[in-house]
Amino acid sequence: MTTISDVLSAADRQGVTKTASNRIANNFQDFLKLLTTQLQNQDPTAPLDTNQFTQQLVQFAQVEQQLATNSNLQNLITLQGTAQLTAITPLIGRTVEVEGTALPLQNGAAAGTYTLNTPTTGTAITISNAAGRVVRTATGETAAGTHGFVWDGRDNAGNRVPDGVYSVTVTGQTGTSTVTAGTSVYGRVTGAERGTDGAIQLRLGEIKVNSDRIRSVVPDA
Repeated sequence: MTTISDVLSAADRQGVTKTASNRIANNFQDFLKLLTTQLQNQDPTAPLDTNQFTQQLVQFAQVEQQLATNSNLQNLITLQGTAQLTAITPLIGRTVEVEGTALPLQNGAAAGTYTLNTPTTGTAITISNAAGRVVRTATGETAAGTHGFVWDGRDNAGNRVPDGVYSVTVTGQTGTSTVTAGTSVYGRVTGAERGTDGAIQLRLGEIKVNSDRIRSVVPDA
């Protein structure tokens, strides 16, 4: 599967959150023990100063409020993720354009775009399978700008290849230099889910991409 991951994994993020929550809870319990012990052992003839006691109670309330705030924030984050997932489900069955080189071959066809920042003397479109073996090559446009390409799902020998995950690379020659064009691909959305990192992901067949990689939604024919 092709995924887009963040710097911290889901396990890392959950661990950080859990550690922080446990630290606050432990401090909360330690504060209670300290306050109780202090009251039990204070000198009856010289009790705790009223101002000091009030300050400690304020600290006690602040810790309790912080625990409640953290819990409420976590609930809001969960609800927001659910709302985002619900909002994106109408895209299922639609064709979208997403940034990247992972090319989904669906129903024997695939398509995408590439952008050349400068004119080239020659442009090559290379499609490889999941094992990295080149299955199809083609000649692309040489003018600067954004151009489209369509693949009929056949290899260089004219044989039809199975649907699945492929990759596309577009390179151009500018004098003695080789430049790589930015690419995007089209794919039909087959599902949506929340990734392990909490991000909302679209499934384009066997490919998974974060929803923020969507560049456009193709109108229904």
